[in-house]
Amino acid sequence: MDDIKLTHAKVCELIIDYLVHKPNGNWHQEMVEKRNTHEHGVDIKMIGGQKNSERFFVECKGKSYAESANSINKEGWLNALGQIVTRMDSKRIISSGKRIGEPNRAYKYGLGLYWVSANVALRRIPREIAKTLNLYVFSVYEDGFVKQWTPKDFGKTYSEEEFRGPEEN
Repeated sequence: MDDIKLTHAKVCELIIDYLVHKPNGNWHQEMVEKRNTHEHGVDIKMIGGQKNSERFFVECKGKSYAESANSINKEGWLNALGQIVTRMDSKRIISSGKRIGEPNRAYKYGLGLYWVSANVALRRIPREIAKTLNLYVFSVYEDGFVKQWTPKDFGKTYSEEEFRGPEEN
């Protein structure tokens, strides 16, 4: 696949397509709400899971093509993290039943990022914080390949090769 322009809108589109078509993903195209760049609210809201009881909220950042793109691409995750945290208005802790006091796993939060920014976020956000917040990262490589990183993947350094898709034959 050739390199594509990874704008904010394109990153959102690629992540939605990835989640809807992911094997055993259980996210539904008809249950997707996508905001435009300048609309208020989370960029992607998806509903799925058993009995449509799960929610996935994803804040996206595209690749910067500005003169200072190197710096912007490395730090763009900070803005996305701040935005997603301010939108965490659901009850995060279970208040009754046998799982009382545990984080509510029905609400998932994600950062959809250009791979350079995703790499920095994965290294800098502590694993325990990602686990507590139920935070995921979706990295988007130059050719549009999307990879999902779970809370257990946080707190580590990765090479560029780990963000690339399988080699095309």
